[in-house]
Amino acid sequence: MATEESTVDYWSLSPAQLGAQIAAIANGDFPPIDEPTRAEASQLAAEWHEAIDLPIHTFEEEQKRVSQMDSLQKRIIQILISASRS
Repeated sequence: MATEESTVDYWSLSPAQLGAQIAAIANGDFPPIDEPTRAEASQLAAEWHEAIDLPIHTFEEEQKRVSQMDSLQKRIIQILISASRS
């Protein structure tokens, strides 16, 4: 992952792409990742999919969804960058 992914602009990835990347780490596709980070990646992957699936019938629901995704995106990207350096 270090050579292939090190030039990826994680901020430009779509929600589906970010979800796939963090799920790959959670599933153990990148052995250098330690178990606590892998466990956190698993939790983030679940929360990411929940946020994507939140209903957006009202403005308040959309705000909640965007807020959750923003905070999750930041931590997911931190883990992806860390994994790409391994």
